[in-house]
Amino acid sequence: MDHPIDALGDICPIPIIKIEKKLKEAGISDRIILESDHTCSTSSVVNHFKKKYDYPTEVITVDEGIWHIIITKTS
Repeated sequence: MDHPIDALGDICPIPIIKIEKKLKEAGISDRIILESDHTCSTSSVVNHFKKKYDYPTEVITVDEGIWHIIITKTS
């Protein structure tokens, strides 16, 4: 199941906090899809969830200045 999060206009650490909250509701193999318009979020979010949980992450550019950061819950 996919869990979208709108983080447009949010600066760190707000996107990380939103993802942490959504991960508590998500099941194994669910994907959290964060939409962000801040380039710093792409690196800080990916680094946080790789280091803390070792979750697979992916960053996709969906439009100029808009990214989807996808985190798959594996445990």
